[in-house]
Amino acid sequence: MLPRRIAVWIPIIVVLLFYGWCFVFKDDQTLRTLGASGFPIIGTIISFIWIMRAYRKTNEDKLFWLLLGLGIIFTFLGNFLWLYSLLAEAIKEFSNTSFLFWFLSYIFYLLGLTYKTKKISGSVTNSPYLFNILVFMTSAIVISIHYLIRPIWELWDHSVLAMVLTIAFPIANLSILFMMTYLYYLSIHSKERRVIFFLAIAFFFQIVADSTFLYLAVIGTYEFGSWIDPFWLISTLFIGYAALFAEKNLTEKDYRLENYVESKEHLFSYGSAIILLVFVLNSYEWRGDALTVGLIIIFLMIIVRQLVVLKKNKTLMSEFKYLAYHDSLTGLHNRARFNEDLTKIMGMVRPDSCKVGLLLIDLDRFKLVNDTLGHLVGDKLLVCASERLKQTIDEGHFLYRIGGDEFIIILPGTTRAQCTSLAKKIIIELAKSFSIDNHEITITPSIGISLYPKHGVTSEQLLKNADAAMYVAKGKGRNNFCFYNSELNEMLSRKMKIENGLRKALRKEQFLLNYQPIVELQTRKIVGMEALLRWHHPEMGAVSPAEFIPIAEETGQIIAIGEWVLKTACQQNKAWQEAGFPALSVSVNVSVRQLQSSNFFETVKNILRETELEPQFLELEITESIQNVSETIIVLKALNELGVRSAIDDFGTGYSSLHILTELPINTIKIDKLFIDNLTEASDHPLIKTIIDIGLNLDLRIVAEGIESEQQVSNLTRFNCNFGQGFLFSKPINAEQFEKLLTNQGARHQM
Repeated sequence: MLPRRIAVWIPIIVVLLFYGWCFVFKDDQTLRTLGASGFPIIGTIISFIWIMRAYRKTNEDKLFWLLLGLGIIFTFLGNFLWLYSLLAEAIKEFSNTSFLFWFLSYIFYLLGLTYKTKKISGSVTNSPYLFNILVFMTSAIVISIHYLIRPIWELWDHSVLAMVLTIAFPIANLSILFMMTYLYYLSIHSKERRVIFFLAIAFFFQIVADSTFLYLAVIGTYEFGSWIDPFWLISTLFIGYAALFAEKNLTEKDYRLENYVESKEHLFSYGSAIILLVFVLNSYEWRGDALTVGLIIIFLMIIVRQLVVLKKNKTLMSEFKYLAYHDSLTGLHNRARFNEDLTKIMGMVRPDSCKVGLLLIDLDRFKLVNDTLGHLVGDKLLVCASERLKQTIDEGHFLYRIGGDEFIIILPGTTRAQCTSLAKKIIIELAKSFSIDNHEITITPSIGISLYPKHGVTSEQLLKNADAAMYVAKGKGRNNFCFYNSELNEMLSRKMKIENGLRKALRKEQFLLNYQPIVELQTRKIVGMEALLRWHHPEMGAVSPAEFIPIAEETGQIIAIGEWVLKTACQQNKAWQEAGFPALSVSVNVSVRQLQSSNFFETVKNILRETELEPQFLELEITESIQNVSETIIVLKALNELGVRSAIDDFGTGYSSLHILTELPINTIKIDKLFIDNLTEASDHPLIKTIIDIGLNLDLRIVAEGIESEQQVSNLTRFNCNFGQGFLFSKPINAEQFEKLLTNQGARHQM
């Protein structure tokens, strides 16, 4: 099989040889006629081979290439009969049989174009370009009737069959011209643009050759082997070109289709009108009075004015289209363009051999930048991040901003390894700090990846699954990437069920509080308690706080839930005090979302007033990884003045412990269980001892969490830690069981 580049040169050489033949034998009519009949036969053979190759390789367009192939066969038969009559009988004129075969070839061409048009458009009445095409065709029909059909009808003195066949050619050409023009317009929205382009050239040369031949024949100046004869050969060869490039059209990665002719569509209407005007003037031998000249001037002025208006409208439409498909901040394509592009790309690749990758990128803690540095800095950060992403991706990848701090990259024809490589590259590039308005800002991405068709066959499915994978990447500590897998469906389904269940849990009284005692290590006396939230779902059963608390914080439901916890704990503590039990402090965990709430202080104050609990018997536990330290200081100071105590929970696991100790008005630090687990041997444990010493030096109460053995108690008391909680003393228990625990302790002290 010849390479495509060499195959393209063969017909070019044939055409050049044809013109050379006509020039060399310009004075020998017999040889010119022989060339006019022989060279087209060579062209039909080449074209037929290419068409049959396309017919064998395609699955969807077999009928189209079959119809064009039949047209080529009848073209070959017409030329062959002409050549035979020339060689055998020395008849130089076209025979009626040759005319008939050529006309049949046109019929098959017309059928093929009609089939292709119906396949691409579905309906010829839905095109926005149909009016322009009708104006163009009206001009073509009028010119054809005036210069070809009417003269043939009036002057023909041969047989009726010959006259009918001759007149049938311009009619067939007009039909082909209409279908080809319409098909060319439709091709701007089709991946078969290249094939249609070559067919348009082919039938343009055919129509020009036929029209010129008929016109010259009517006026009696046509000669065989003239400059127009190779046009039929060129037409046949370009039909073959279309078939030759059809195979490439099936595999090439032409994912983004550009509209090459949309801006020129008005030329079909106005250009046709001007051409018709020129022919009208020519028919009057360019003679005209003042009225005719005035009419021409006004006609041209109207056209010029319309073209100016059209240009302005095109500019406005381009601007509207740009705004409709681009993000106004970064200039990237937006969600609307993403949906369209992804649908097109998935429709063009072959799922059995090619994948489409989707990378959803979310900037971690971007909201913190907006909250602390302002939205202007946040917008500049998004612009800088988008520029860095554009520099990171390769040619052929498509980048979009779909809203907020989320970006999407489409990777056509990719693999899992290529997606992994790009995700790692993005993480490295975004890890480099940004310098914006004298601020050094570092952000990290969480990336979710889905692949077509494995992870979805629609844009919605792929985006949803990439989003699920992205949240898993965030759950792994952010600054990470994750591929979607089927197990995530169950996780997402459970997450959605938890989120929906949380909205009803308060109203349906599904929450309850357990209490874990805080004891004095030396005496084992209960000196306080921590209220711990529990949720029993009617279908899922007991749901771990580690699972539902992050979802409640993410959705904002933690504020209402936290208020219920605070009120219930205060009510229960007050009830125990009124029942005669020792006055204890109850510790309640407070989330960052609650602290950020503008009315948190008022909420605590109102709850204490409603429950009549003294403020000193309430302790609020916060984590040391709080974000807005300055705002938190203000809230805690106000609560401290009210009498409410505060504690840092899970101390030692954050990133700014010492800073928080010196800044926040706290009363207690609770050492995280991770440190206590290491106290199983009687050794120095300098880190634990240092934490305790720091707390004592700052006059803070030290509480060790997660105590499970006597060895841990022995080491803690040796390091001067006086308080603790853990399973060694009691696991978290409900209010009724905790009351029994208090009763038993009171009985022991009375003995």
